[in-house]
Amino acid sequence: MRVLHVHQRAGFYGGVEQILHDIAAGLSARGIPQGLLHADRAPRRDYLQAFADSGTDEALMANFRPDVLLLHKVEDAARVARLAAQVPTARMVHDHDLVCLRRHKYFPIGNRVCDRPAGGACYSHLCFVQRGHGRLPIGFKGVGGVKAAIAAHAEVRRFIVGSRWMRDELTINGLPAERIRIVPPVPQALGRCEQQPPSHSPEVLYVGQVIRGKGVDLLLHALAQVPGHWHTTVVGTGNYLEACKALAIKLDVAHRVTFTGWVDHAALDGYYARASMTVVPSRWPEPFGMVGIEAMARGRPVVGFAVGGIPDWLEHEATGLLAPEADTKALAAHLSRLLAEPELAAQFGAQAATRVRERYRPDAFLDQLTAVLQEAVDDAD
Repeated sequence: MRVLHVHQRAGFYGGVEQILHDIAAGLSARGIPQGLLHADRAPRRDYLQAFADSGTDEALMANFRPDVLLLHKVEDAARVARLAAQVPTARMVHDHDLVCLRRHKYFPIGNRVCDRPAGGACYSHLCFVQRGHGRLPIGFKGVGGVKAAIAAHAEVRRFIVGSRWMRDELTINGLPAERIRIVPPVPQALGRCEQQPPSHSPEVLYVGQVIRGKGVDLLLHALAQVPGHWHTTVVGTGNYLEACKALAIKLDVAHRVTFTGWVDHAALDGYYARASMTVVPSRWPEPFGMVGIEAMARGRPVVGFAVGGIPDWLEHEATGLLAPEADTKALAAHLSRLLAEPELAAQFGAQAATRVRERYRPDAFLDQLTAVLQEAVDDAD
């Protein structure tokens, strides 16, 4: 089976590009040729080494002769329809872009998670109001483009998502449930994460982008309600960092919260070693939430909100503790409990590491993905 990936970029820009590269490298090592059709004007040479052939011209299809296309981030609806009509096609849905006007899948007013299909709710909740370009501060975007993008996938034979929440998101938008497969994305780096001894330090760790959707502000509001001695480290950067620093001062927790900014991935083990737990306070419904799996692999329990794909891997009272969406009081109670009961935190952490070894192995991910791609090839319908 020859697999041609279709994606906008060709470099190590983010999580989507990393998982794509891991798939290509892993399947290539299994003797399955990989190609990449991209639109990157400055592709990274080190990135392209995972592919037997690559380029920006669709003539690549004739040269590479794929048995199946694996679409990743492709915004041109006409191109999706055209490609899917030529070669058996699967689509790996990494985020909410396909079905959400705002791409965040939570409402701009109230910030509650949206569980509605693209349509009237996009207007009644003002999701059609967008950031403006040029001189105008705001712009407007209708649901027509989203509807066209969904319709363009009529010939796509399989949809690959990371969680039950993402499966349900596609089905409520009219995509056929029988074509959707849940395959949690597991990067090769997860296999190199080692379980660490429990830490009894009252240290809470957040790792990730500091943007509004990741909910660091919700974490700070929860921390302001946590009694006793504790310290929190926020590892990461983003356009919400300065706002969160100001909020920490306002809530009088700045002396207990360290914002590290960006940290090289290789240095993260030291932060996990000191922490007794990690927190995933996401406001947006995580398509999967790989950062939580990375913490669990290191033997750290996770406290988080029950949004998106998080409940698929964060089992309440087993691998950590789940709080209702955006409920900072409940999040504070869970953090307080694990801080007060370090033995329980260690127990959850050990169970979390076992869960990752059992369910989230890079080789098993490639097995599942290959099976779904073969389904797309074999599905004559």
